[in-house]
Amino acid sequence: MATHVKTPDQLQESGTGLVHSLAKGLEILSCFSEGELLGNQQLVELTGLPKATVSRLTSTLVKLGYLQVDPRSRKLAMGARVLGLGVSVQRKLGLQRIARPHMEALSQRFGLTVTMGTRDRLSVVLLEVCRPPSLAQLVVNFDAGTHMPLSQTALGLASLVNSPVKDREQVIEGLRKQLGDQWVEARNRIERAHQEHERYGYIVSQRSLGRDVSGVAVGMVPMGSNTPYVFHMAGPSNQMPLSLMRSDMGPALKQMVQDIQAEMRAARPPKLVVPKEF
Repeated sequence: MATHVKTPDQLQESGTGLVHSLAKGLEILSCFSEGELLGNQQLVELTGLPKATVSRLTSTLVKLGYLQVDPRSRKLAMGARVLGLGVSVQRKLGLQRIARPHMEALSQRFGLTVTMGTRDRLSVVLLEVCRPPSLAQLVVNFDAGTHMPLSQTALGLASLVNSPVKDREQVIEGLRKQLGDQWVEARNRIERAHQEHERYGYIVSQRSLGRDVSGVAVGMVPMGSNTPYVFHMAGPSNQMPLSLMRSDMGPALKQMVQDIQAEMRAARPPKLVVPKEF
């Protein structure tokens, strides 16, 4: 199940042009992964929304086809309209199409898992996951759609470092409120990540999330876009000593991102030039 932060206060805040019922409905939809079944009470716990609100919204989403009721458990699952939207978005996101062969090649080269993600509020959502076929032990058990914490992984820190300054300030304030007593430690990690990114162009993490998993991450902002994406290579810590991440893995991941950017620039359609009138 995807990790979600309770955000009822954010949903209740007044903002110009914000349609609260739509925001709450989208918050409910974001709780689901493909094939996952959730009941209304679980959605209450995940979103922090009142039970009556969740019940009303899920009933509407079922009628519209965005959710469907599992006949055996009577729980809810993603409907065909949500799955159709996901396919449509993936087809239009040229970055994923271009990036995947590069990610697969790097994954096979090092025998590690390579992922691509983008920030979703106070987490990073994975968009692509490439695992090497030779991976005997599934250490990095994440799939597309998984949400990862911002301040505890190289993936999240690289996403934060590469965000526009205004967005970064808002995210940092959100993390400060969310983490409470753990904020000071997280702030130190963020500051170290900035320094590391300035020096190397990538960020590493060792034994993140309290597990024997390490990783290296590089962020990028595609040409003509304001959305930062991040590429991440992760695996067992005994296969990713710091010396190897510095000498080989980090530079290789950085080169992969540069190759993706170059391919995206080459694939951009030519601009139409309006002929001058004589």
